[in-house]
Amino acid sequence: MLRIALLLSLAAFAHADDILYTGSFHGDEMPYRDGETFLTLADGYVLVPVGIDVEIEEDPILDHPGEKTGKRVSVAGLEEAHLIRGRNLHPGKVTPAQPDFAELIPAAWKATFALGGRKYDLSYRCGANECTLVLTDGELSQDILTTPIDRDGREINTYDVMHVINFAGDLDHDGRLDLIAHLSRHYNETRPTLWLSSAAKEGQLVAMTAELPTTGC
Repeated sequence: MLRIALLLSLAAFAHADDILYTGSFHGDEMPYRDGETFLTLADGYVLVPVGIDVEIEEDPILDHPGEKTGKRVSVAGLEEAHLIRGRNLHPGKVTPAQPDFAELIPAAWKATFALGGRKYDLSYRCGANECTLVLTDGELSQDILTTPIDRDGREINTYDVMHVINFAGDLDHDGRLDLIAHLSRHYNETRPTLWLSSAAKEGQLVAMTAELPTTGC
């Protein structure tokens, strides 16, 4: 039984979705290898396969003189890119929402996306100690992320966390909203996430299928 459970666990891990972005990382925070293939959104809203270049570099925060434990991810011909892959993601044209990008300030801002004749709202529900990002389509409502208010008692804002919808649209070709979003929980975290409607369970609009939290220092 243990062997079967282990095999099932490994199979689930093997099919997990992935998300990455170009830039520098602490060495232990970036698990992908040079030459691996991802998909990225090109002009015209097309997912195209690209290979990543992983270069070992000095980590200016953690390395002692002479050490090189950092990793830099790049893609030929692209300065900045979000990189995704998964079993429900394939090369080809995708449909953007209107708009397809939004920056959010917890407790203050709201975003509305239109896709396939349906409207989706992203807004915050805030209490004394936390703010929750909520996605709704008018019928279903789903809590996406809960972020605590900082220890000084101030309401969180863009200086404390980064909540950005980098892409809103139909990535998995099921006609429903998917998201690529940076959803950090504190000021020193970068946290790209992938949310797909095709992975949603009953009562959900989307499910997070990949994330890559990293810290600055």
